[in-house]
Amino acid sequence: SSGINAEYGGKLNAKCKDDFVIDGQRVTCRRIIADKFCQYFTSLASNLNEQVLANNDIPILPIGSFEQFMSKSVEGSIYLEDTDPNEIVEVIQDFKNGKASDIPIVVIKRTAKLISRPLARLYNSCMQN
Repeated sequence: SSGINAEYGGKLNAKCKDDFVIDGQRVTCRRIIADKFCQYFTSLASNLNEQVLANNDIPILPIGSFEQFMSKSVEGSIYLEDTDPNEIVEVIQDFKNGKASDIPIVVIKRTAKLISRPLARLYNSCMQN
């Protein structure tokens, strides 16, 4: 928002409103406010479609599968080689410390040789199916 604020010469108030009235009640929980915004914006299209259909204004044709817009598949357009435990260890060792999800990177690095064989087997199996 600082870029937008700078665009308007610093005249915008960067502070968000911390309460909203939803269904006649004052709500201060940001999660509930965010959920209500999400519900509203994700329902716009379907609500508009329902209104159009109810008024018989514009016929809306059913939308097919996304696959109808894709070109035909080309067999052999990509080739992936099987991996081996050594490659898995190399990839793990390249992980940056401090960048992790649920398992700390240091733990993954210390167990790399132990987990590399099952990971390689799992990867190879997934690529073959």
